Order: sequence, then structure tokens, then C-alpha cells
Amino acid sequence: MRDLQQFATSSNGDRWFLGKREGDGELAVLHRANLPSGGHETETLVADFLNTKPFGPEREALLQVLGVGDDTGDDGQEGYTSASQ
Repeated sequence: MRDLQQFATSSNGDRWFLGKREGDGELAVLHRANLPSGGHETETLVADFLNTKPFGPEREALLQVLGVGDDTGDDGQEGYTSASQ
């Protein structure tokens, strides 16, 4: 991933970044687990990350960085979709 921007950190040291995937340039979230947990990295497309339940504080932080509202209370909104769809 490239152009990483950290947007959230948990109390246990996990970190979340917004960036562009190599190849297609689509926005994705990179989660880096803390070192005691193995430091594993997971890459998730932004739409998939926003639709993952249960919601957590890192989701709220991403919504703020993206500058979009949280419309999970809107019955007409089934979920977030990728801009490329």
C-alpha cells in the first residue's frame, strides 16, 4: 500500500491507516496489530471496513478522515459501496 495516513490507534498499540492499494489504487484500510500480538497486517477495502460489524472507534475515526456522515441509522442505506462500483 502507498500514501498511508494513520487515522486511529488503540490503547493496546494496534494502528489503522488509510492508503491506496498497489495496482488498482483503490482506497483501503491497513490494520497493523501490535507487536505482542504478532504485528500482523490486514488490508481491507474502505467499503468493506465501514460495513464490518460490530462498529468500533476506528470506524468513527475513518468516517471523520473521509469527511462522510454515518448513515447507519438510515433505513434506505444498506451499506457503503466502493467508488469504483
